Amino acid sequence: MKSKYPKTEIRPFEETLHGQRMVDNYRWLETESEERSAWIDLQNKLVDKLVLDDPGREKFSKRFDELFNYDRTNFPTATLSRIFYTRIKRGEKHASLYMRSWPHGEEQILIDINDFSSQGNISLGSYMPTRDGKLLAYRLSKDGSDWTHLYILDVDTGRIFDEIPRLAYTSTVWLPDNSSFIYSRSTDPDNLSKNGMKVFLHKLGTDWRQDEMIFGHGLTETDLPNVSAISRDGLHAIISVQHGLTVNELFYADLSADEIRFDSLTENNPDRFFADIHRGVLYIRTSNKAPNYRVCRIDLDGSPPLLSKWETIVPEGDNVLNGLGLMGDRMFVKQSIDVKTHTFIYSLGGKKIGELEYPGIGNGSLPYGEEDVDAVFVYYSSPFQPGETYQYDLQQNTLTKFTESNLKINTDAYVTEQVFFKSFDDTVVPMFIVRHRDIELNGSNPAILTGYGGFGSSYLPFFSVSTVFWLEQGGIYAFANLRGGGEYGESWHQAGMLGNKQNVFDDFIAAGEALIGERPVRLVDEDHFSVRRYSSRKHLGILGGSNGGLLTGAALVQRPDLWGAVISNVPLLDMLRFHLTQGGKYWMSEYGNPDKAEDFEWLLSYSPYHNVKEGSNFPPAFLKTSLHDDRGTNSLHAFKMAARLQAANVSDNPIILRTMTNVGHGTGRTTQMNIDEQTEIFLFMVKHLM
Repeated sequence: MKSKYPKTEIRPFEETLHGQRMVDNYRWLETESEERSAWIDLQNKLVDKLVLDDPGREKFSKRFDELFNYDRTNFPTATLSRIFYTRIKRGEKHASLYMRSWPHGEEQILIDINDFSSQGNISLGSYMPTRDGKLLAYRLSKDGSDWTHLYILDVDTGRIFDEIPRLAYTSTVWLPDNSSFIYSRSTDPDNLSKNGMKVFLHKLGTDWRQDEMIFGHGLTETDLPNVSAISRDGLHAIISVQHGLTVNELFYADLSADEIRFDSLTENNPDRFFADIHRGVLYIRTSNKAPNYRVCRIDLDGSPPLLSKWETIVPEGDNVLNGLGLMGDRMFVKQSIDVKTHTFIYSLGGKKIGELEYPGIGNGSLPYGEEDVDAVFVYYSSPFQPGETYQYDLQQNTLTKFTESNLKINTDAYVTEQVFFKSFDDTVVPMFIVRHRDIELNGSNPAILTGYGGFGSSYLPFFSVSTVFWLEQGGIYAFANLRGGGEYGESWHQAGMLGNKQNVFDDFIAAGEALIGERPVRLVDEDHFSVRRYSSRKHLGILGGSNGGLLTGAALVQRPDLWGAVISNVPLLDMLRFHLTQGGKYWMSEYGNPDKAEDFEWLLSYSPYHNVKEGSNFPPAFLKTSLHDDRGTNSLHAFKMAARLQAANVSDNPIILRTMTNVGHGTGRTTQMNIDEQTEIFLFMVKHLM
């Protein structure tokens, strides 16, 4: 039966963009009003009726409560005398911050987040202790907003003696003597969206409004500067300036000089640079002249260590170098070999001497911590193992479990397999498939396909509550490693950005065809392609969030016939207006600038909102958004897309919209909010795919 949707008034807004007449019937949904609020409420009530009014709701909610609501401790931050870590206990809304003296001190709670709000709309953001562990900078967020309030805490007394309001997209880096820290903010923190970010030096106990700006002249509104490294002696500092979120440059300053001046290291060659300072030497992992990255070094002697003087100590190879860590007399280089994590150990001079062995095939971190007190840790997770922390012995190269999850899952019956398929231009694309090992590949299995394909982010195998739940229902879960990500280096990223973005959607559509047997696949240990029918069109769903929400939105309008159900979570869908929101302006380096004629053409060609065809037979689609999403994924995208899809759809399949309140892009959600969200997502998927 065709769904009866809330009435959405058409108010044509006409404009001419680059010589083209454009009409936006739902522009009014971008502006807050009583009428829009009433419309949102009616859309939410429709979701309640079509999804939550289901006899399986209580059962699903109970299982998600078991999967989400358990005691767990997150990765620690180590100092010379203490370790700090967040922990959430069963029944709590958010994680709180704890501390204990290293190695055998008694645990102490520093920030009990439950004291801040009975509604649970205050959450802890990033935190940074001084190296001696005596002071702590931490940030709190309200309603999941990217805007945060910074506090400085005296760990011994519990006294807060400094704070800075309204910060976003910034890190806090302490100077070694604890007297001050470096951070980034707008020159007008009440109007961040219209003022570029600068770098400031804050001296404790002084008015932050009088902080000295030490870097930022000449930066544009889409530049994001942050300190990436300070030497332990406090003499050297490196600032990274991101031009959007795609390329960056490095700047160096001798902090012992009478006047702090940052000079360019990269000599006007924007690329991807990641810097660290270790024992007076600057180490850089870069894609400059090396799409798969190389590792360089140069001694710091007070003069600018220019790019032309860098010494390559780990050259580019066939596999992407996607991480670099320095600890003691060793260098840890993380590599992705066919999207599997390997971390190799090198001498500081660049000689390979071993490998860090993770517990299995999954996603392992580099070692982090304080080698001076043997407080070095590694984080590891896999599709079947929740994230756990291991203490790492530098000398013995061994891992010992430091924290253990009390979430016990029987995964003996499940298997993760890697396959490869050819996209429409014959590019070979990898995909991980998680399933029951004895499942019959007869084309009738319910399956969910997900992906990301953007910003050079690699989609490695990881633990997911939703994956576990779906497997328990008898489903298959597939993760496609699309172009636009970083799985095969910067060339793989560039093949899916700007004017090449359609490649990402093509890869995803090809992945869907591979899962239903319309495109052959090759198993990782085979040398030939063959058809494997994991699922079928009516049983295949797709799910993605943020840039992945754009992905599923594009796949919906480009191939509505291929999917049994679609979920687009906190998406961006109007690609001509994403850059007008607070965080969206930083994404133009990835997608393009709609104000430029050339970029406008390719953005318009795939923009999901602009490519909805009237009279289409759309599959069931579920759009989810948040009123407090500060980024380019502002709720305007889902609002307008839902209205247009509901008007254009001629099938009986529902097009529904859930608007969440008191949360942001992905932060600020309480445990119960996560339970409720996953419950309704999988009620929707089970109803339409099984």
